[in-house]
Amino acid sequence: MVAPEFMETFLTLLESRDIQNIVEHLQNLSWQYPELVEVINFTTTFEGRDLIGIKVPFKVGRVKVFKPAIFIDAGIHAREWIAPAMITLYGRDDDITRMVDVFDWYFVPVANPDGYEYSMTADRYWRKTRSKNESVSKWCYGVDANRNWGYRWGEVGGSRNPCSGVYAGPTAFSEVEIAGIRDYITWKVADLKAYFSLHSYGQVILSPWGYTKERPDNYEEQHTLARAAAEAIRNKTGAEYKFGSISELMYPASGTSIDYMMSKKVPFTYGIELRPEDGELSSGFDLPASEIEPTGEELLSAFLTVAKHVAGRRSS
Repeated sequence: MVAPEFMETFLTLLESRDIQNIVEHLQNLSWQYPELVEVINFTTTFEGRDLIGIKVPFKVGRVKVFKPAIFIDAGIHAREWIAPAMITLYGRDDDITRMVDVFDWYFVPVANPDGYEYSMTADRYWRKTRSKNESVSKWCYGVDANRNWGYRWGEVGGSRNPCSGVYAGPTAFSEVEIAGIRDYITWKVADLKAYFSLHSYGQVILSPWGYTKERPDNYEEQHTLARAAAEAIRNKTGAEYKFGSISELMYPASGTSIDYMMSKKVPFTYGIELRPEDGELSSGFDLPASEIEPTGEELLSAFLTVAKHVAGRRSS
């Protein structure tokens, strides 16, 4: 059960969509729980914002201990729920305590700060980053950040047209935000065991590959674990999540983050399309406040299911 004081803080936070409030909230968590939380600045965005995330736990006692890692990035409303839950419930929820003790957890609540801010102030349905590439087009801004990763970049499901919503960029990793996350994981995360990228909407748990309908070598294990995560969600809230590869359940897409992580031998990589299951454009991306808490509960159930499986593999 979620602690009442946590839920009060969480629901208060959700009243604001301001990105600075999100950053301040993460910093407050590090001040409140200094031995559990480290604030990370991955890079400076194209428009000069800090791309902020946190690492949990930061220390064991007074010593930094490097452990296997789980990395989660997002850019949607439910993103705030998971990190505070794991921090405030540490020591009171046995599953969370054990998984925080076993793994280093990395959370990036807004992986595209410039695009997020633009969607809040100018165009609610803006999808891309806000970079300029005047050598290509001085009229069209931004790149689809989930087509810009450097594995099978530019092959299918993206566009070379800079005015397209799925523009893959002039080159792989052209976007400073994506390059910053890649560099941090490459140089600072020693043993990445699972990676999640959160999106909306559709209630789907997606696995590689996106660029082809061929399946990765560990597809059966990933598929079985996705099924277990979907069952954990259903048991928690009753919501039904489908599961399968990007190319089978959605559409062909290359240059995605989960394909890239799989190519780097991260054994479990998933994209999760959150609530609602279906909806018109206006409702699908604007999650009602009543849906936020159960969405967070679903995510936490899915993450813990994957983490327990990975922990079991390590101990066997």
